[in-house]
Amino acid sequence: MDIRQLRYFQRIAELGGFSRASLALHIAQPALSHQIARLEAELGHVLLHRRHNGVQMTEQGQALYIQAQRILKDIDDLPNVVNRSSEQLRGTVSVGLPQSTALQYAMPLLDEKRRRFAGVGLELFDEISGNLLRDLSSGRLDIAVVVSDQDALLANTIPLMDEELFLTSSATQDFGTRLPIVDLVTVPLALPGMHHGVRALVEAAVRAHGATLPTPAIVANSMSIMRRAVEAGTACSVMPWGAVCDEIKAGTIRATPLEPKLTRRVHVCSAKDVRLSLAGDAVRELLIEVTRRRVQSGEWQGVALL
Repeated sequence: MDIRQLRYFQRIAELGGFSRASLALHIAQPALSHQIARLEAELGHVLLHRRHNGVQMTEQGQALYIQAQRILKDIDDLPNVVNRSSEQLRGTVSVGLPQSTALQYAMPLLDEKRRRFAGVGLELFDEISGNLLRDLSSGRLDIAVVVSDQDALLANTIPLMDEELFLTSSATQDFGTRLPIVDLVTVPLALPGMHHGVRALVEAAVRAHGATLPTPAIVANSMSIMRRAVEAGTACSVMPWGAVCDEIKAGTIRATPLEPKLTRRVHVCSAKDVRLSLAGDAVRELLIEVTRRRVQSGEWQGVALL
């Protein structure tokens, strides 16, 4: 087994097929297949099931993928370990961000990273928290901003802030200065599916006041669809300020606080039992620094730093 075979396997697993990996790696597909066959023979297990539309990792393939991710990241980090210089940091760091507020983190982080760590590449993903936790565990992500009560499952978890959720409505709808949470049962809502943390949080808050939230008028696991529905007045939603701040500034969406206040806790997490690379450490600290600075300056509202 050699490092090259691990990199080939990693790329095939990530791209979902030999032909796509062949193009990305600039290697002929027969040669790529030969290397994976050698790797499987050496390990004594089938790692990839060939399908008509790509490949699927076996259980053994999944286990190897997780370990390969860690090994390859450690190898890529060796120049940083030797140099120990922020100006010379190299490597790629994968960062997962919550779907609802990804842009609030991403653009300031990219701008500051470019200025301070030009040699570090960023791969940014936006997902719901359950998927972010899964991708941390699999090694796909180095860092994730997670909104979840599952943070105890992770090591290196840093509480970042409490984020308030508002009733968001079109600018023509006025619900007063505050809306009692129990009154959400009277409002046509656009909410994500049952597996999404916000949906569970809203339903639990309504139940705590002795009511049951009716089936949402719109179920959409897409922030852009829900924002558009709110702007059009088709439905209201429950969102953090950061999800609709541009629309609030433009005057197309109104955010009404709920009574009592409804909040969710936000954490910066890395995977359990995995050491971040020096580049990963630098990006994590930069993410926290940039976010806190924006909140303290008033650029990001509706949150309380921890």
